[in-house]
Amino acid sequence: MEKIITVENLRKVYHHNIIHAFCCGHSPHNQADKNEVAVENVSFELTPGSIMGLLGPNGAGKTTTLKMITNLCLKTKGNIVIDGISLDDNPHMALSKVGAALDTPSFYGELSARENMEYFSCLHKDSSREQVMELLDSVGLSPQAEKKVKKFSLGMKQRLALARAMLGQPKLIILDEPANGLDPQGQISLYHFISKMAREKKTTFLVSSHQLHDMEEFCTDILILDKGKSILQGKTSEILCQKSDIADCTLEETENLEQKLSCLSGISIISHKGNQFTIKLETVTLDAFMRKLVESNLHIQYISMHRNSLQDLFLKLTGGTEECIP
Repeated sequence: MEKIITVENLRKVYHHNIIHAFCCGHSPHNQADKNEVAVENVSFELTPGSIMGLLGPNGAGKTTTLKMITNLCLKTKGNIVIDGISLDDNPHMALSKVGAALDTPSFYGELSARENMEYFSCLHKDSSREQVMELLDSVGLSPQAEKKVKKFSLGMKQRLALARAMLGQPKLIILDEPANGLDPQGQISLYHFISKMAREKKTTFLVSSHQLHDMEEFCTDILILDKGKSILQGKTSEILCQKSDIADCTLEETENLEQKLSCLSGISIISHKGNQFTIKLETVTLDAFMRKLVESNLHIQYISMHRNSLQDLFLKLTGGTEECIP
């Protein structure tokens, strides 16, 4: 199957000792090793129309990974191939397939949204004024096309950055926190637009975000980084179908219900409200847990395995407390 991007064993090391030595006028050979590994052996590939959510805590290596893919940050090791073209061998041709919106959006404040777009469209030989207006309309900015960008809110600048990233009809669009500054309605519109482009035009997206629920809803693929390493990767549907060890149950109210339940071996109570409990099955199966309830005269009104959410997995894998699981 065609691959729009293939990343193999991507690694980035910052050599702080060398930087410090030259800044201070010392020989780098006498400096203590202060190398910082920002990204370690990250690999993935995406097919046309895929939407990958790149997730992770602050400092996990997300932005560094995106900057290496766009050649804004030199990699220490690894291979990046975009639409069959090696970024090392032909960076100009490889990056001609890419549109990106990284960091805080920056534009010429004294120019209007249309003028900014037309200025940047000069970098793309196939762009036209008609395409500029179509892109502004697609991100909901056609009513503000003649408004100076210095008067734009952060959310409006984010939408303009997305329109700019789509100039030249790139096969791969890379977005770093695109929902930052958008109200809930704007976020929904953004994600619907991305999904539509992926579905109808087979545009591939790589999106860094902290919006876990939104990523779960519209991403076809997920990659979670922690301390520069990939700790979970795959198709979203397959990841969320992994077997959960959490049970939601409602028991018939009885005296000392919580105490009786906590005495059962092989389980732990994550949270409860009245007679509704969220239970972690530590060393027992669901069937065994139900038998223990019956044997203890704890009558079941409702029980089911808790559905994994992306937030559950994220908190569990990156050191979040399991008490955060609803």
